Amino acid sequence: MKRSNVGGQAVIEGVMMRGSKSLATAVRTPTGNIEIDLKDNTPITKKHKILNIPFLRGFFVLIESMKVGMESLNYSASFLEDEVEEPSKFEKWLDKKLGKRANDVIMGTTMFGSFIFAIGLFVLLPTGIASIFKGINTSNVALNLIEACIRIVILLLYMFLISKMKDIYRVFQYHGAEHKTIFCYEAMKELTVENVKKQSRLHPRCGTNFLFLIMFVSIIIFSFTGWGGIVERLILRIVLIPVVTGISYELIKWLGKNEGGIARMVAYPGLKLQLLTTKEPDDAQIEVAIAALKAAEGIKDPNKTIEELINTGTMTLKDKGIDTARLDAELLLGNVIKKNRIYLITNKEEEVTKEKADKYFDLIEKRRNKMPVKYILNECEFMGIDFYVEEGVLIPRGDTEILVNEVLKNIEEDEEKKVCDLCCGSGAIGISLAHLRKNIKVDLIDYYPIPQKVTKINIEKNNVVDRTSFIKSDLLNEAIENERKYDIIVSNPPYIEEEEINNLMDDVKKYEPHTALNGGIDGLNFYRKIVEQSKKVLNDNGILAFEIGYNQGEAVSLLMKENNFKDVKVIKDFASLDRVVIGQLID
Repeated sequence: MKRSNVGGQAVIEGVMMRGSKSLATAVRTPTGNIEIDLKDNTPITKKHKILNIPFLRGFFVLIESMKVGMESLNYSASFLEDEVEEPSKFEKWLDKKLGKRANDVIMGTTMFGSFIFAIGLFVLLPTGIASIFKGINTSNVALNLIEACIRIVILLLYMFLISKMKDIYRVFQYHGAEHKTIFCYEAMKELTVENVKKQSRLHPRCGTNFLFLIMFVSIIIFSFTGWGGIVERLILRIVLIPVVTGISYELIKWLGKNEGGIARMVAYPGLKLQLLTTKEPDDAQIEVAIAALKAAEGIKDPNKTIEELINTGTMTLKDKGIDTARLDAELLLGNVIKKNRIYLITNKEEEVTKEKADKYFDLIEKRRNKMPVKYILNECEFMGIDFYVEEGVLIPRGDTEILVNEVLKNIEEDEEKKVCDLCCGSGAIGISLAHLRKNIKVDLIDYYPIPQKVTKINIEKNNVVDRTSFIKSDLLNEAIENERKYDIIVSNPPYIEEEEINNLMDDVKKYEPHTALNGGIDGLNFYRKIVEQSKKVLNDNGILAFEIGYNQGEAVSLLMKENNFKDVKVIKDFASLDRVVIGQLID
């Protein structure tokens, strides 16, 4: 038996479906997850038998559909990511006077306003234009045909223009997803993305067909009403709306159950009109439509597979312009289910529990807001070593490995040296040196509590407790006061020019600590202080090594030379940009 009891509409980033069990609105939230709102689906014509009169019930069904549609739109709009604007004085007054009923009043006012707009655009305007032809002895039937043609032209132009709007285009894509999913369900096929994609997006029971049928029926009915004054015609068209919609409703029900030649001929214009009101959906939009239909029909949705979750996460991140969207989605899912990327690739059909899927989408939301993946996962690889990181310390970069390698060149394998990692952050530089040179002692110095916490975690994590220690100090003040001496001072200090901070990528300026970025007006504040202080704590012929900005090589090397450092060298990175300055203090 053919299924023909499911209908629906597109909403903002979602689909509403009316099934035999419930009315379900499914919305793709900004996190990439699908949220579903279920409601009772008993039609108004069944609740009140008196309204179920053939050829009139269509009007009541239309009013109810408009109300349900507005409620679904409101639900979908609640997930919009844009910040909610401050309520107007009128909205505050309305909320104070009506409380919970305020939203119903606003919705009712919106529906009434939409009705008046539709009357003006599709009834009053065409009637007014058609009246111009009355002066050339045009028959009443011809005048009604002219009016209908004008109305159709206005409708087509209106639909064409709004389809060019980005947000409306996406709604039309969801409209296409709704139709394809219903077709797939009616064909008794499994509701999968691949099966749904094969279906047509033009459906005979669509609201667009209903709209066309209303125009078609109105031409016939209004032809018998003559052509009086404009006010008379307007009143007649408004009064006859229940009759027109009632007949159109019976026709649309008939079209849904018949596939004969007459039915196809009647449906053809409305189907072609759907080329404007529906667009081809993407896989993520089809997933939303499937979720809505399954919920409306009471079909239990199985757990998502690894591939489905990764695809959804990837699309969510791509929409925010994240270049590494798929890699990030894989890393985040791998973190949740404790599997590596190779496992994800080779076990794509494995199902993931809803609890873990929800955790995954929580992480996707953080990444969608441009939080770096390494902060989300609290881990970062540096010099082949795993480090713990969190907001409050800089994420170690590959470029900084050049600094570590330059320092390593100045320490023999078994040599004993005293090293200071100044402005240590996560401790990545100093701990890497201690890990790769077993006989050195490293002091890791920073001033802030989060670097202290993170560095101590990484000291324990990498088993260098016996050869490293954290010291809280404002640069080298503690070392100077306690007369500590070092053979090597290595530092990646803040060096971004103050005015450039706001020009950094969102990943950096929104999440990485500005105390570890801001190097003052010219970016050289910390270099000046460290060079001056280092002369008091470096041993004879001690080495000072800095990471620098791409345009700071000349300035920092000159600063060191002016302070009695010799053999000062500027080392370039793999992009041939200045990256490291290193020199030796003269005896």
